[in-house]
Amino acid sequence: DLTPAIEAHTRKQLHLHLANFSSYLVSVDVYLRDINGPKGGDDMKVLIRANLETRTTVTVEQTRADLYDAISIATRQAKRAVRRSVSKHRRMEKFALRNMSRLPQI
Repeated sequence: DLTPAIEAHTRKQLHLHLANFSSYLVSVDVYLRDINGPKGGDDMKVLIRANLETRTTVTVEQTRADLYDAISIATRQAKRAVRRSVSKHRRMEKFALRNMSRLPQI
């Protein structure tokens, strides 16, 4: 079950790592799952799916024994993945604009 502490930690980590990209984000979905129930082990799974305004979806998955660690690591990975995707999109836009300026004027 989602406790207020887990929800607060998740929101804090998302804000900490993804706030700089808020203008590029359409939505962020977080899925938390205990894979094998009360048996223990590395079974806390976190899936973060970030939908960007460029219609790109960034998905990050992390599994750890401690849910809080899994959330922290997954949000850092999501930050890197979103940064890469945004940077790639910017480079492609610049390249397209550069090529458009070379087209003959009508």
